[in-house]
Amino acid sequence: GYIIHSYAQEKKLVFATYTYSTNNRLQNLKPLTDHLSQQTGYTIVAVSYPTVQALVSAIVNDSVDFAMMNTSGYLTLQRNNPGIATPLVNLDMGNTLTTNYAGCLIANKQTGITNTRQLVNDKNKFTLSLVNPSSTSGNLVPRLLLNDNKIAKPENYFTVSYLGSHRKVAEDIMNIPDGIGGCGCAEIDSVRKYAPFDSKVTVIDSFNNIPLGPVVYKKRLDKKTVQTIATELQQLHTKAPEVFTNFCAGWTEFKQARSFKSVTDKAYDPFRKMFGNNTQLWQLIE
Repeated sequence: GYIIHSYAQEKKLVFATYTYSTNNRLQNLKPLTDHLSQQTGYTIVAVSYPTVQALVSAIVNDSVDFAMMNTSGYLTLQRNNPGIATPLVNLDMGNTLTTNYAGCLIANKQTGITNTRQLVNDKNKFTLSLVNPSSTSGNLVPRLLLNDNKIAKPENYFTVSYLGSHRKVAEDIMNIPDGIGGCGCAEIDSVRKYAPFDSKVTVIDSFNNIPLGPVVYKKRLDKKTVQTIATELQQLHTKAPEVFTNFCAGWTEFKQARSFKSVTDKAYDPFRKMFGNNTQLWQLIE
């Protein structure tokens, strides 16, 4: 075993993630990779890619060993390059927090819309504000909810715009009389704390069984390395709670996580099923 171990010590492992808005998350990831290096004797480097797509490409091009992915990025990776990476762990939110990564559809009360089914009859009447094209809860989920209600292509029904953040969608819909919006439900709870959200906006739909994005590892990694990292991640919340909390602070949807837990690809099946064979929805996250 000595030769393998010394090889691992010389080997540089890249642990990567992606940028959200202006946060490259290196201040969240680097203390984690430092801790893992210290615990394992491996040299683990933190890298952040500018977009989800850039992270997916890096995994495909073999530039990355471990990656913290978002859900839609992971689905894209598996659909186009099945088996190239394997889920290792994701975050355990405890049973009470299933809605933390939920996507909501909201409507300004002046639209008169109280549920998603009504929208199919109101073509070209409303605007649709979303977060950004690569957002799971702020673009993909709102579109899946619309798809479920016979609106396969929102662009044919609404003037669609991307506002850049969940908060901006939740805040702006309060002031857009013909506004429909899609954003993460967690952000709505935040806005409720300081603004009269519920007097101006109705939550018309939500989907909240989104599995959180996984940490994946590259197929070519040896079992021992993978197992060592998995164990360290699953023990992180007790061994280095401050490193764990600091890591989770980089993602709105991870903020109340309790620990890392092991996860397999099957966990993502119910979510995949919502796409059905709507190629446009798949293209959207690719």
